[in-house]
Amino acid sequence: MGDGYVDKNYYLIIIMSKLKILLYLLYFVSTIAMVSVIIKGQWDGNLLFQNLDSKLTSLGSPFESSGSTSRYILTEAIVEDNTFLLNEVRAKFAAPDVVKSSKGYISIFTPGASFIGVPFYRLGVIFGFPQIATYLSTALFALANAFLIIKISRKLGAGELSSLISGLLYLFATNALPYLTTLTQHHASTFFILLGTVNAFGQRNLKNNIIFGIIYGSALLMDIPNGIIMLPLVFYIAFKQIKIREIANKIKVYIKFNFLGILIGLLPLLGLFGFYNYQTTGSYTTLAQFIGRSDEFADNVSTEVKIPEDRKSINIPFQTRNQLEGFYIFLISDQRSIFVYHPIILIGIIGLVTLYKKRIIRGKTSLLLSLILMNFLIYTMFPDPTGSWAFGPRYLLPATALLMIGAGSAIDIYKKSRWFVILFFILTTYSVSINTLGATTTTQVPPKVEAVNLPNPIPYTYEYNWQLMTEKGLNSSLFYNLYANKYVSSLQYAALYAGAAILLISVICIAALFEKKKEEI
Repeated sequence: MGDGYVDKNYYLIIIMSKLKILLYLLYFVSTIAMVSVIIKGQWDGNLLFQNLDSKLTSLGSPFESSGSTSRYILTEAIVEDNTFLLNEVRAKFAAPDVVKSSKGYISIFTPGASFIGVPFYRLGVIFGFPQIATYLSTALFALANAFLIIKISRKLGAGELSSLISGLLYLFATNALPYLTTLTQHHASTFFILLGTVNAFGQRNLKNNIIFGIIYGSALLMDIPNGIIMLPLVFYIAFKQIKIREIANKIKVYIKFNFLGILIGLLPLLGLFGFYNYQTTGSYTTLAQFIGRSDEFADNVSTEVKIPEDRKSINIPFQTRNQLEGFYIFLISDQRSIFVYHPIILIGIIGLVTLYKKRIIRGKTSLLLSLILMNFLIYTMFPDPTGSWAFGPRYLLPATALLMIGAGSAIDIYKKSRWFVILFFILTTYSVSINTLGATTTTQVPPKVEAVNLPNPIPYTYEYNWQLMTEKGLNSSLFYNLYANKYVSSLQYAALYAGAAILLISVICIAALFEKKKEEI
């Protein structure tokens, strides 16, 4: 070869490096913009929902669900009244997710999401829109989850661009999209589970163990079942602290005591939780859920949100007898199945199954699969796995995020298959469209048992969202209600949004089809 010869791969590397910079910029700007334009809100000359008198509970409003309302009201009470207790006005608005203890009225939910909302609420007060600012905390968790999915996907060997697609699919092609517009625990729970996974993959030293303890305690503050879901991470980390050696025909077991760092990080969070419980229930260990919902404000519950008799009080919720129905609802049924609401997870499943076959990362892949299985097992044992009035399988958002980690690797492995590419774009188009429908209308879709027994029966699937949009013109987007409604209908807005999301995914996907990983160059 002459001195003038330059390997063609050199030019490919230069071109791809420049292209990646543009694509990363496109990814960052587009995701921020697209999350911003579906934040819920209405407009009547002034921003609504910024004081107690204007907290409407109609469909499509930020307070359509008592799951969000009860958490927001606790944030408001902490900031405005310096208390964890709700006055009668706030308790009435938070119903039915409100409890009456010996201390007074309290939110039935664990306080994590409300605690995180406090600095956002205070910031919102400064600018005059505390509700919007508080709800943005959930959107930020959703964006952080996409980043963590990208990070873990890269750790498992996926290419840079294909990893970006994993994050995008989670944000726009699953029910992560409709739930980032709420003030619920789902995205925060997912965040701490993903963050705990990243930590577990790292080296085991005192610092990382303390950090894991903080992560685990934070997850408990978000939702008690998170502590059970994350047990595989605890066991994985514990196993890495143990060394077994055979010396002179004797087996010796060595345990690194920096494992105690987990307790060091966990105890302050448990202390905070205990303090909250004592201030609200009078006991450091008694949770509001174990007292049960108060029916004192039953006449004030929105007609759109009904609480069945068997759900007015909560005891230990895990019953194995419920699992058959739970698995049916999550896997097969049309009302909450993951394959009905976001079948794009099939791509993630393909990727994780393929990764499991690689011995070098089998341990890490097994950890992801165990977390997914634990998420399924816990919530199939719930008395109501449908999640009551909800959009898709909201309880499975952590499992959904973990499944989407495999999507990047699936793209890398099968991108030369025409049939895989066709399947990918069909599933992406369907999944993005369905979840855009939920994000731009309502997450309050009734379970079948309630929908068919209403005086005027309504659909119990996303067909309900379609009816609300096409027949009533409902659109929950603040941006739409402020500006876009002057130019397009609600359906056109949703179609444009879904089209933009699909286009963004497609652009990066096409670039990923030509991406070569370092080992391929």
